[in-house]
Amino acid sequence: MVNNVLSSLSNSKAKDIYGLDTIFLKKYKHYLTPPITKLINSSLEECTFPTALKSAIVIPIYKSGDKQAISNYRPISLLPVFSKAIEKVVAEQLTTHLENESLLHPMQFGFRTNHSTETACCYFMESIKSSLDTGKVVGAVFLDLRKAFDTVNHLVLLSKLKQYNVSINTLSWIKSYLAGRSQCVRVSEAVSPLRECTMGVPQGSILGPLLFSLYINDLPSVCDDVDVQMYADDTVIYTDGKDHEQVATKLSKAMDKISIWLNDSCLTLNVSKTATMFFSTKPNKKTYPLITVKGEKIENVNEFRYLGIILDSRLSFKKHIKKVCHTIKYNLFTFKSIRNSLTIQGAKTYFNAMILPHLLYGVSCWSQANKSTIKPLESLYKQALRILDRKSRQYHHCQILTKYKMLNFECIVRSA
Repeated sequence: MVNNVLSSLSNSKAKDIYGLDTIFLKKYKHYLTPPITKLINSSLEECTFPTALKSAIVIPIYKSGDKQAISNYRPISLLPVFSKAIEKVVAEQLTTHLENESLLHPMQFGFRTNHSTETACCYFMESIKSSLDTGKVVGAVFLDLRKAFDTVNHLVLLSKLKQYNVSINTLSWIKSYLAGRSQCVRVSEAVSPLRECTMGVPQGSILGPLLFSLYINDLPSVCDDVDVQMYADDTVIYTDGKDHEQVATKLSKAMDKISIWLNDSCLTLNVSKTATMFFSTKPNKKTYPLITVKGEKIENVNEFRYLGIILDSRLSFKKHIKKVCHTIKYNLFTFKSIRNSLTIQGAKTYFNAMILPHLLYGVSCWSQANKSTIKPLESLYKQALRILDRKSRQYHHCQILTKYKMLNFECIVRSA
């Protein structure tokens, strides 16, 4: 029944099903709610995901580098709106079950209520600082999995789901959800033929990230002698010790165990993009002991971008704040250029969308940097306020803060 309902919406390139605009659906939701509800209930009762909703259109988005190299494009998958409505219902019920039974690993920060990239960064920072305060050395390995979401093995995933007390009907529905998927690539007006996807969780889906989190949920159990922290496929393992050599030995042993787990889970470690870093209050060493995985050397770096925060071995955050300043300066130049053409409401929107998010992200991590490091951000914040209110450089920013009921920079940093 559920497939018959949508069969008329599907064709070889799935044009009709993507032609349903989300604005249209929201506008006429009172009329569409009953049939959509019936569709969702039928899908759950029959343990079948509609075939017409299993096709995706992949649009390659250019990142950087040589435009002729395929690796320099990020694939973005567009899925039918109806499919996300069904997924949302299943994801909410599955999440409730996992949270009530405490089945998700506590160190999985991805796609969970009251968890975020910033809470993951904060926990990681505080763990490192706690060890450094006792005079220990901390070593970390930032794992990079090659096409992690696209290489999930369906049989392995279903096998792992059985360990989380998922009902037989739910397993059947998820099996149907994963099976028989296809995708095509669209560049401008050109669309490729549909090709079947036999592995992976759907990119751009609501349920996909949750399924991937469950797929790697047992990773920490294979190396319980080190700490493991996960945010979807962004995983870091770390440990402390009395010196660099002891830390390197512990991490190398853990990496060999993880390598076996990855092989069993049909995942591949991208060793060339996996990096190690040592954190210490002592002066930087010229050479560091090697951390290896199956005899292959993992590169040691002095700084690494983890979940949007640039970390360095001394946790000074100088490189991160410099990068944030560069981004804000660029946006301020644009802001100043267009300010006279904007209403006050438009200016506020620009300020809240293009200035504040860059300024505030990760503030709970980098706010503990010394004052001289943070000072450039404070200057840019004051400059942004003056542009917002169209005031000269000599105008005191405190009056603008009072006018718009905003916090000064020190309060923002202190509250973090």
